[in-house]
Amino acid sequence: MTSTKIRIATIGVMLATLCTPGVAQETTLRGVSCFPEGTYYSQRFENYIEKVNERGEGLIKIDYLGGAPKVMATLEVGKNLKDGIVDIIGCTLGFYLNVVPEADSLKMIEVPVSELRQNGGMALLDEIHLEKMNAHYLGLVNSHAQFHIYLTKEIDKPDLSGLKIRVSSVYRKLVEALGGTAVTAPPSDVYTMLERGTVDGLGWPSAGIFDFSWEDVIKYRVDPGFYQTEINILVGKDVWSRLTEEQQAILNDVMLELEAEDAKEAEYATEQKEMQAEAGIEVIEFASDAKAVFLETAYNAAWDDIIEKSPEYGPRLKELFSK
Repeated sequence: MTSTKIRIATIGVMLATLCTPGVAQETTLRGVSCFPEGTYYSQRFENYIEKVNERGEGLIKIDYLGGAPKVMATLEVGKNLKDGIVDIIGCTLGFYLNVVPEADSLKMIEVPVSELRQNGGMALLDEIHLEKMNAHYLGLVNSHAQFHIYLTKEIDKPDLSGLKIRVSSVYRKLVEALGGTAVTAPPSDVYTMLERGTVDGLGWPSAGIFDFSWEDVIKYRVDPGFYQTEINILVGKDVWSRLTEEQQAILNDVMLELEAEDAKEAEYATEQKEMQAEAGIEVIEFASDAKAVFLETAYNAAWDDIIEKSPEYGPRLKELFSK
């Protein structure tokens, strides 16, 4: 039995890992996270890698190259998977919409992931990713938290007019619908932008603020939360097709285990909000009528955009993802 270890000196160089179908030999996959390694939204993917390497010893191994932007540009991770430069990634939808526009629907999932595996939702996601990204959709984690708008200035109604908000593609349409100016920037640049007043706030989930020390420059969190978070684990189609059934089973089984454990993320999100309060971040909560307008704006803007971009898949995704 041969152990194969692949290292890449530069990300622009493509190295191929070959395995012979039906032959039990260890195959090494190159893995990358869309977030800096060790941060909250990399940890579940890193946990996945650890479990696969333990379970697959002698059969399959993931060589974790690290996270963006150190290893490669954040918005290049999805494209590099499609092009075969890396083999497996953990990435949020907002960072690979340039490859799979339909992935924007993932933030709109209102049913348990287990239900998606029963109602055809997961199969449809796999179909879309195979077509658009040349990638097999293994599953998703971090699906029990919501996004929020965080601000350095106080507002009293769902109106962002005159404010510049750092966005990803996930909530750009919402910010614009509320009158704000959307500014795109990687997470690594946001602290300085907030500190200098280049932006007046950002959209981000309830968890992960402390990874970037943003609690030092954020004053307010807008409630209620909207949409849902997710980290998707994807493996290249060509790589997947070369794996033996036993190797594929290891990747699938570990994915199912992590999905089953994912409910604990909701508890973590609550803990993070408590930590935000302790750090001095105040909550802006709208009156009931304004709250309804805020949420209606968020969800209508998102589904309208998804269906406009993908009239083929959008309506099907809405049907399967909605309660």
